[in-house]
Amino acid sequence: MRRSYRTSPPEDLPGHPPWLRNAHPESRPGMGRSFKTRMPVFKDSYGKCRMSQEKTPGGGSAAPQTPGASEPAPWLSMGLLFTAHFAVDSQVSFLSPLLPLIREKFDITLGTAGVLVYLLMMCNAGGQPVTAVLVDRWPRLPWLAIGLIGSAFCLTAVGWLPSYTALAVAIPVGGFLAGLAHPDMSSRAGALSERHHSLSVSVFVSGGRLGAALGPLVAIFIVKWWGMEWLWLYVLVNVGVVAAVMRGLPKPTLSAEKGKGFAIIHGLGRAIRKAGAPLMILIGVTTFRAVCTVNMQGFLPTIYVERGMGLWQGGISSSILLFFGMVGVVFGGAVADRFGKKNAILYGIILALIGLIGFLTAAPTLGLFLVAILGFGLYMPMGVSMAYAQDFLPGYRAFASSLTLGVSWGAASFSVLPISKVAEEIGLFQAFWVLPVSLLVALFFSFFLPKGEKK
Repeated sequence: MRRSYRTSPPEDLPGHPPWLRNAHPESRPGMGRSFKTRMPVFKDSYGKCRMSQEKTPGGGSAAPQTPGASEPAPWLSMGLLFTAHFAVDSQVSFLSPLLPLIREKFDITLGTAGVLVYLLMMCNAGGQPVTAVLVDRWPRLPWLAIGLIGSAFCLTAVGWLPSYTALAVAIPVGGFLAGLAHPDMSSRAGALSERHHSLSVSVFVSGGRLGAALGPLVAIFIVKWWGMEWLWLYVLVNVGVVAAVMRGLPKPTLSAEKGKGFAIIHGLGRAIRKAGAPLMILIGVTTFRAVCTVNMQGFLPTIYVERGMGLWQGGISSSILLFFGMVGVVFGGAVADRFGKKNAILYGIILALIGLIGFLTAAPTLGLFLVAILGFGLYMPMGVSMAYAQDFLPGYRAFASSLTLGVSWGAASFSVLPISKVAEEIGLFQAFWVLPVSLLVALFFSFFLPKGEKK
């Protein structure tokens, strides 16, 4: 006679008193040592029995573990989110290296070109808090696919649109759609692993930094070989990325507020009030750091063109800034998991301040080396800050990430207009001396952050 082995929770065993239902599997009638040997069972925090062969967040099966064992990092899911972020941020960075060509094509001033940078940054960042609420409420709608493909179409239209007015319409729409994808991606990244929270978010953020680093070179390559009108080819790249990412990523978890209308907004308000001053301090840190980030990322190629270094050198300088920024983001996540989030933020801002002052005082050739230091330090706190915000608002991960990527960057983008106006009078390089002041303010606020948990 073939023996069957029960795998159901102990609560559904009929005919036994409660104390016997919750006993060890070996002590239950009909469930001897062979049950334990053939299929180990552990109780979770709800008292349910779970088989040791579980799916990990990154795909695949986990090895049998005992309670308290180290949780493996979900590298597969982290890699897919890295790819998605790479795709969307690479096309957002197309505008910066093409500004000299756009100014020549439409015969516009530096201040007028700066309006395009402002529109892109503002719409990319400013719309994220709104879309984040939607993502937290309906996480399984295809926000990622809409954002990636829609932004690719609008932002590559820079190459073939016939007028500045059309450009000024397409760029903010593309920026908004790019911002639509970010809360979805960041929410998934924050939910991948509790043990490797800062690392998971930082790897996701580093994909965007690498995309922003290589995007200028991709744009310049296409323009040099085929012309600006062929930028639309990058739409096909995004279609391929969406197909791969949407097929391989695990489905996002449903909101706890599902079925309660817009009760999620009331719950979000309560969570923000509970987070209190520390969350506001964190937003202050990220905003003043973003003032430096937005302007360096938007105008660095133009600085090198103004100094006679050429379009390629300008694109290379931007890529160096963002490539080492990607390295800094990953390093910052590892530092935060080991030494705490507050320390990672402090170390990054101090290093960025050293690199920025050195860049503004050094020769252009040595400036490239200092741009690398600046990028490493400037972006080192980026993923850490997002993970920090998600710690403050654990039930609203998409909205929490929008505070550091959306609200902060949106507020910082307002600085582009006055800096570009002043640059028309005294030069962009001299106008950038306001940026170290912004980093000093961010550093001051950082000292008041609560000490994060060390792991």
